[in-house]
Amino acid sequence: MAGGIRAPIYLHKGEYDSADFRAVLADIRGLNVGVIPGSAGDGLKVTAISGSSARVAVAGGRAWVPLTKSGVRDLRHAYYVDLPSPGVQFNLGTASATADRYDVVVARVSDDTDVTAYAEVALANYAPGNLAPGWCIDVVRGTDGAGAPSVPYDSYLALAKVRVKKGATSLSAADIEDLRYSTAGQGDPTPLAPLRTAAGQGVAAVATQQSRGGLIYSADEDRLYVKGTTDARPVVNRPIYMNPTARAATGWWGVDNPDATRTGFVLGYDGPAAPYDRIGILNFQVRVTGVADREGWHSIRTWSDTVMYWETVRFYEKSNQGLSPHRGSAHVLIPKNKPLSVWHALYAQGGFCYYEDWQSGSQMTVIPAE
Repeated sequence: MAGGIRAPIYLHKGEYDSADFRAVLADIRGLNVGVIPGSAGDGLKVTAISGSSARVAVAGGRAWVPLTKSGVRDLRHAYYVDLPSPGVQFNLGTASATADRYDVVVARVSDDTDVTAYAEVALANYAPGNLAPGWCIDVVRGTDGAGAPSVPYDSYLALAKVRVKKGATSLSAADIEDLRYSTAGQGDPTPLAPLRTAAGQGVAAVATQQSRGGLIYSADEDRLYVKGTTDARPVVNRPIYMNPTARAATGWWGVDNPDATRTGFVLGYDGPAAPYDRIGILNFQVRVTGVADREGWHSIRTWSDTVMYWETVRFYEKSNQGLSPHRGSAHVLIPKNKPLSVWHALYAQGGFCYYEDWQSGSQMTVIPAE
């Protein structure tokens, strides 16, 4: 019925072909393509079968394969394919005796028409490249001694690049590069509806109900989190500017060996633990003075938890000539699930100098670690 207004799709007058339905699905679910990972994230994953001659397995899974023609992607169309569990296994070509080879494993869809009759293909004894069901797992074989080959097909999704080493009689996990997502630039269309915490409910409780990569809005914090592999982290960091605590009075002495017990402590930060690693970015200036007619080395050391991360340049000076202030910046790791404990300590050879709180200070910004 070309050129006319067709009936609404839900009235089902039989006027819609497969291309119409692909476009409708794109309008509903968006234009992302790629493997649908599921809870385990192993859909259509390619693995080596050890002890065999260049044999691989492709796990069962589902994907949206982009419709492409002559290398040009149609942004409104994608094919939905489903490989039943446990998937398929097959041999790659025999390894060369003289040079390595790279093969690319792909999910490939044939050009469809409304009159094509498709046949079901059994998983047992699967042969790559059989397009009888309208799509297949296929292998693009590379040239001995060359890099990975380009894929000559339309409408495909790259799954893995496999290195077949010269003379190899078996493959290992190190020979397979997973191309399903990042390398091939393929999106993840798994539904990731954001979740919202109830008042007084922690983010961790809701994170157990969210998929990896999903969003969680904290009603109490007015902050958005993203679910990672094991926990949730803030999406947009709000820097935490912390004011240091210090010894209340002038005259806190430095020590020869500042250590993890806060010996030599002069300025510090304390705070609650978080379920993810954090980075503390510090800027500090510490003024010191000394006992009359004494001399020695002095510096400021920066600690986090029980680890020293930074020491300023040491000065060797005489107290009767004045002592130089210490200025610096440092990055420290604040380990996950441990209370925040970051501090500066004064190293002073023989304890000859001490902290001067006038014009001394420190500032720290805390951000989630990648």
